[in-house]
Amino acid sequence: MPWEKVKRFKELVKDEISLVPRKNINSVPNNVALVFPNSYSLGMSNLGFHSIFYQINSRDDSLCHRAFASLADKVSLEARAFESYQPLGVYDILAFSISFELDYINILKILDRAGLPLMSKDREKPLVIAGGPAVTFNPEPLAIFFDAFVIGEGEEVIHEIIETYAKYKNKTKKEMLEALSTIEGVYVPSFYEIKYDNLGRIVEFQTKNGIPPSVRKRWIKRLDDVKTESVVLTTNTEFRDMFLVEVSRGCGRNCRFCMAGYCYRIPRARSLERIFERAEFGSKYKEKIGLVGAAVSDYPYIDELSKKFIENKIKFSVSSLRADTLREPLMDGLARSGHRTLTIAPEAGSQRLRDVINKGINEEHVRNSISLAHKAGINNIKLYYIIGLPTETDSDIREMISFLIDIKESMKDKEGKSGDLSVSVNPFIPKPWTPFQWFGMESIDALNKKIHRLQGYLKSAGIRLNFESPRLSEIQSALSRGDRMTGLLLHEAYKHGGKISSYKMAVIDGRNIEYYAHRHFDLQDALPWHHIDIGLKKEYFINEFKRALKGEIGSTCTGETCETCRICKKD
Repeated sequence: MPWEKVKRFKELVKDEISLVPRKNINSVPNNVALVFPNSYSLGMSNLGFHSIFYQINSRDDSLCHRAFASLADKVSLEARAFESYQPLGVYDILAFSISFELDYINILKILDRAGLPLMSKDREKPLVIAGGPAVTFNPEPLAIFFDAFVIGEGEEVIHEIIETYAKYKNKTKKEMLEALSTIEGVYVPSFYEIKYDNLGRIVEFQTKNGIPPSVRKRWIKRLDDVKTESVVLTTNTEFRDMFLVEVSRGCGRNCRFCMAGYCYRIPRARSLERIFERAEFGSKYKEKIGLVGAAVSDYPYIDELSKKFIENKIKFSVSSLRADTLREPLMDGLARSGHRTLTIAPEAGSQRLRDVINKGINEEHVRNSISLAHKAGINNIKLYYIIGLPTETDSDIREMISFLIDIKESMKDKEGKSGDLSVSVNPFIPKPWTPFQWFGMESIDALNKKIHRLQGYLKSAGIRLNFESPRLSEIQSALSRGDRMTGLLLHEAYKHGGKISSYKMAVIDGRNIEYYAHRHFDLQDALPWHHIDIGLKKEYFINEFKRALKGEIGSTCTGETCETCRICKKD
């Protein structure tokens, strides 16, 4: 390994404070390399990555080392483990933590640079598995590359996987995979055979070896039972001054474009006492506590927690806020912690469209939040929007522009001075396991026209606009709702250079990225992810799909037994 890269490894290790024991690769019988297919900085900002790293290293019979696609923008990692500098191929298990579709091509780079065959069928060892949000929702685009996937939350099931591996490590790969497939929440794609027609639609779905036709997700019933917080501290990450603590998991809001309200149902909250205890611990190491959850302002004890932080002079930050649950104690605590910008997400440009997506907030909620922020001394505002949502029209864009200009005017003081108003716009990307899973992404031309229109109006009003490239969103859309044929397309893109631009050259059976990104499904179609059981029936999503088209507002999941989706009755 080149000396400059070893030096970079050592510099990063030296900067770390590890709250888990470091182990030598030869000290235990089961060795796992936990791989994040993006940069060191992003990986060490990911609480799920921290959580699994901790769980494996908490075992006396196992160790977990880390690996990343890159250590810095200009320093590529040659598929070696971070702690040991050893090639990834020497580990028993390669466990990938996957959150983003655009990282899929990095997975192939890592396997290739490790000297391992890309296709699962061509590998005997090591065992290559994956978990994380992206593959829980839809593992199919990566099915040909992985031996197994964890569907759902991994803190409990990772122990069952290691125990099964230890028992079958000297058996054949087929025997190993058969044993793993009996674990609830483990999906072994080689035991599922899928056939497509000439339009790319699923026409036949069969299982082998007596494997059940669906894989049920795993989830943690009580969050207090697992540690989900920073376990390796470093300044070389986005949250360099924070100790991260998960306050809640899942979301009961049921926004129809968002997977969090469906795939992580039932919403759960960590106890106030537990969070405060971990915050006191974390404040010994870092300047701030970072509270992580799908909507931190929805945390049922957020007012009490904010007051306790203020009383104990603990600074904190939050990962997400909702305009309709933002109240003075939380805003006061954020201001005292040094926050200078309030970030909230109206998502849609009009109230009609917010009802379609079931966002559950209105313009008055946004105005009240800005007023609260101003009262607390927070004068900069950032708003998140999605364009290209189902049923969106020019009228919705006009209403969005008018509202934003009005907000900018209302932020001015008596002298005509104003804080910054910035708007972040992202194209709608249809996601599996949402009521909008049947829709295709809007055309690139239509999205670009909307962006140019927003740029013209908002710039003249002194509003800063940031937006994600529709072309990048198109790749995400294709991979998000893709199938195994999309996996072959990914493989082709890798063979054409393995860059984002390589997707343009990839074609399988006459179909390219554009086809998969923009295709619509019929309600009766077999969807690529239909064999994953997240606890909600297809009929529920069809009903929500139809209600969305009527602009009907849906109910909120409270985590208590009701008759809306009936998921509570299953668990």
